[in-house]
Amino acid sequence: MDFESLAGIRHGLQDCRRQGLTQFFNEFMPVLTSEGYSFEDVLHALANWAAEQPRLEEVVGHLEKATDEIHSPS
Repeated sequence: MDFESLAGIRHGLQDCRRQGLTQFFNEFMPVLTSEGYSFEDVLHALANWAAEQPRLEEVVGHLEKATDEIHSPS
């Protein structure tokens, strides 16, 4: 296979993984909500997890900002 074919397959698989993860959250968020968790809690958990990943240090601030945006008036 040539490079373009492999890249197309890789992008297709990435799209499928993202769709799968979206479906997971569509089903999991109602469970979390029923247990008293909020989207803000999920963002905090992601920020905490990202803070432990050296390659994701720059992402932490964005996640924290997103959490703050939930509370800011529109």
